[in-house]
This record gives sequence, structure tokens and C-alpha cells, in this order.
Amino acid sequence: MKNILILIISFISLSLYSQQVYPLNAYIEDVPRGSYFKDLDGELNPYIGLWKGNWNGKTVYLEFRKVKYYFGTTPSNGIYQDRILGERKIVEANGTVSIDRISNFNEQSAEFDGINYKFSNPSQKQLYFATGICGKTANIDINFVDTTKTQISLHLIYNPSYIDETCPYYNSVMQGNDYPINFPKDIILTKQ
Repeated sequence: MKNILILIISFISLSLYSQQVYPLNAYIEDVPRGSYFKDLDGELNPYIGLWKGNWNGKTVYLEFRKVKYYFGTTPSNGIYQDRILGERKIVEANGTVSIDRISNFNEQSAEFDGINYKFSNPSQKQLYFATGICGKTANIDINFVDTTKTQISLHLIYNPSYIDETCPYYNSVMQGNDYPINFPKDIILTKQ
């Protein structure tokens, strides 16, 4: 009898505190805490993997992973959502690796985060790019080039921002030069 009572209490507890699962792009105004916006249709899957392209003699690698990401300030007040996170590796023309964040992929502070919808064109997909230089950020339009989804085009668009005089690139940027982020404005990448 005691075991049956424990079983019933466990079942009721699980029922009351089970996670609500919604489709990834569902719009629900009052979603319960702890809910999970899951990629039920696999729409993020074509982005997952290692991508490679060439730019100004350099080789650019991007690795994208799908992760269950938590949005909230405490474990009890947020929601979960499947997201694409990405890191990059840049190999110079002479073979020197100038950036390699792929080897130490950091899901807590990845450089790329998405896939988001562009406000001005909801059919357009975007990634958010935290450059790591003086607080500068960008959005990257991302499109599949072919129907097999083995090539993507990326177009970088800087977000408006303020540059502080303490930034080591302040004078250069104020003279009209670009931030030295070592990433192309436009590139086509092929899935590896």
C-alpha cells in the first residue's frame, strides 16, 4: 500500500511540474515558466555542422550546433528554446591560424546565435554576431544557396553602436576604417 501511495504522489508531481513543449516558432503570449520551444520539425537541422569558404586568400570555417538554450535569470523564471550557436576559425593564406574558437566551442558565450527572423523581412533568416571587439555587434543574413542546403551565403550588417574612446581602434574607426573583426562582409560557405 505504501508503494502504491508513493507511486501516485510521484505521478501527480510529475504531471504538475512537467515541462510544456511548444513548436519552435509558436507565438504564445503567456507561456508557463520552464516551457520548451523545441525544433519539432527539424528546421534547424540543415544549419548544423562545419561550413567552409574562402575570403581574400583566407579560409573561413564556421561550426554550428543546435542546443537547448535557457532564457532567464534564475532556474525557475525562464524558458528553453532550441537555438543555433556558432564559432569560427580563420586560417590565413600562409596557413597561420589567426582565430580558432571552434576547438574550444563555448555554448555559454558563442560568437554566433540564431536562427532569428529579420524584423524588416520575416522570411529572411539572421544570425547575431558578437564580434568581441569594443562591444561591436552585427547581424548576418543567412540564406541557403541551393535546394540541397549544402551552401549558404552570409551577408554581415553592423548594428548601430557607440564607440568609446578607450577602444584601441577608436582613432581608426573615427577615420572611417572598419572594425578589425577578421570576418567577411559577404561569403558563400559549403557544408563539409
